[in-house]
Amino acid sequence: MNNPTLGRRLFLQSSMAGAFMLSFPVLATGPGRRDEGYRTAFLKITEEDEIIIISPLAEIGQGTSTALSMVLGDTLDADWSRIRVELASVDPAYNSPILFQQLTGASTGTSGFNGPFRKAGAIARTMLLQAASRRWKVPVERLRTETGRVIGPRAGMDSRYGQLATAIARLPVPDTLIERTDDRPRFEGSARTRLDLPSKVDGSARYAVDIRLPGMLYAAVTSAPVFGGTLKSDRRAEVLRRKGVRGVVDLPNGIAIVADRWWTARTALDALEPAWAETPHDAVDDKAIFAQFEKDFAAQPGVTVETRGDPRGMLAKAQEVMTGRFEVPFLAHATMEPMSCVARAENGRGEIWIGSQHPANARAAAARVLGVPDGRVDYHPLVAGGGFGRRQETDVVQQAMIVAKQFAPRPVKLIWTREEDVSHDFYRPAGISEIRIGFTGDRIDAYSHRQVTPSILPRMYPVAMKAFDSVVTDAVVPPYEFEHVDARWVRSETHVPVGMWRSVGASQTVFAIESFIDEVAAAMGVDELALRRKLLANTPRALAALDKLVEISGWPGPTASGSAIGIGISHKWQDCLVAQSAQVAIRDGRYVVERICTVADPGKAVNRDAVVAQMEGAAIWGLSSALFGQISIANGRVQESNFNDYRVVRLSETPILDTVILEGGDPIEGTGEGGSPNVAPAICNAIFKLTGKRIRRLPILDQYLDG
Repeated sequence: MNNPTLGRRLFLQSSMAGAFMLSFPVLATGPGRRDEGYRTAFLKITEEDEIIIISPLAEIGQGTSTALSMVLGDTLDADWSRIRVELASVDPAYNSPILFQQLTGASTGTSGFNGPFRKAGAIARTMLLQAASRRWKVPVERLRTETGRVIGPRAGMDSRYGQLATAIARLPVPDTLIERTDDRPRFEGSARTRLDLPSKVDGSARYAVDIRLPGMLYAAVTSAPVFGGTLKSDRRAEVLRRKGVRGVVDLPNGIAIVADRWWTARTALDALEPAWAETPHDAVDDKAIFAQFEKDFAAQPGVTVETRGDPRGMLAKAQEVMTGRFEVPFLAHATMEPMSCVARAENGRGEIWIGSQHPANARAAAARVLGVPDGRVDYHPLVAGGGFGRRQETDVVQQAMIVAKQFAPRPVKLIWTREEDVSHDFYRPAGISEIRIGFTGDRIDAYSHRQVTPSILPRMYPVAMKAFDSVVTDAVVPPYEFEHVDARWVRSETHVPVGMWRSVGASQTVFAIESFIDEVAAAMGVDELALRRKLLANTPRALAALDKLVEISGWPGPTASGSAIGIGISHKWQDCLVAQSAQVAIRDGRYVVERICTVADPGKAVNRDAVVAQMEGAAIWGLSSALFGQISIANGRVQESNFNDYRVVRLSETPILDTVILEGGDPIEGTGEGGSPNVAPAICNAIFKLTGKRIRRLPILDQYLDG
């Protein structure tokens, strides 16, 4: 549907009578893409004076749709009270300018769509002025906008944007924009209440678990406890005689029970008593997995992630070389809303209702089940209760459509239990990092970092996989000014499925790096802050963040309560620069994190309140994984099942959170993940001050508390 007369220029499309929709192409510059534009539709203005922002991103609690509304609202000079948000359906028009697909991930929402939304608002405002100029026969230079209105020089020349909606839909796209004379943002940079919050407070927001359709059936599932296992036998004949049970459906590596009510289906699972066939992985446990990592680590030099200078030669010349090995376990997502999806199949078409971070993949998964082209499946976007990368997966969509196909045309709502959610996730990979740092006096001569983990990209996004997996190796080289660097990755696959996770690779690499930098500083006889400042001497943003961190945290401690303070700093791919401290004490025989201070520099904060919320949410995420997070494997299967044994930080355990947002003036960066990776090493660095012992394995749990 390209318009050849417009090329890469912005263009208009009348989407309905009495409404104006602004769309424009974003040049696709990714590998293998043709040099041509593609359309993305971001804005509708109705005759009822609604300003409808169409968000290309999933709304999973991060508030990006509000930030983009602020950007567009400013250049449009909109009335904030008239703005509402709709979630986009599936279309290449909504592909991320950074990720080149319709994907919510890697903290690229605001940074990727900031420019396009800014321009969309400016174009629409220019056309509103032009429409009013034609209507009133007044030169456009004599008109102005003010909070959703076009105002002229004479009495009666005052129209709300909605009153011009039909007129602007007939205008050609302007070649030149009419800039606001007052270009000071009214929305950007403020602490604006998120647009999605009222509906979540009053219960009107619709999640997949809220969908109600006529004739709906409900499905509960159970999967083989060992990944990849297959069903051998069950007692479905007895289960099918239960009141309300409509059927038992075989799934890939699992079973679904379908009933008139979800609880009927769920309780029937208990009576099903499935027996699963043996698998080659039945004896696998954590010890075996890490033994495999060690074996592959010893057998392979690893593929090069980054190299510069002469690291091998400089390590040989260094006065002293220190080596540290750090281990991290598999980790689950444990989203607030467990996996769920509503599906319907009828007359060679399908429909799915779900909050997905990758709508095109969700739709494609449903289409494959039905054996139809993707376009014959309608995707109904919903808000979702947390994503963290888990909702990039399509397993629940596939299951829901398999069941719906069998019970067509009745819709089916499939809901996972928390136990299913924890034990059948796509986990953050486990792995080992080995760092070697050579130094002479207080000068670091060389930095070497070898990492062994399973891979993520070959399964999820094979086109992005090169010699190494850039997701699991994220931040393997820190922002420090090392002249001689050797970073390598060893691939070691297991039967445990792995996937995207909030901060993914950086949650491993930064733990190792920021812990080891403290060790090296101690061996050099310098304090850890001084060493970091020296290594970041030519990075003003990092120095400013460290200075602010010292100011707000009370570093170096100890504090009046007898607690200790540890620090860390990192800058992961596509996310903002973050410096953090953790104040830790030992109370009643356990570690207590009393306070986490965060200084983040995203370049520019569009919605300051949302940025603070993201930083503090990420800090709690990092705290949970550092203290408790562990998916353990025994007999080939996950041992954890719910929040009783897959612990997250509770309200009573949540520390004081002090967060400061700096604006270094660089391009806008993400804020969804950067507040997490530093937390573990900062805590471990504080624990060293308290106990004199270094923690090199997560989770922390009660290491060294026994003396």
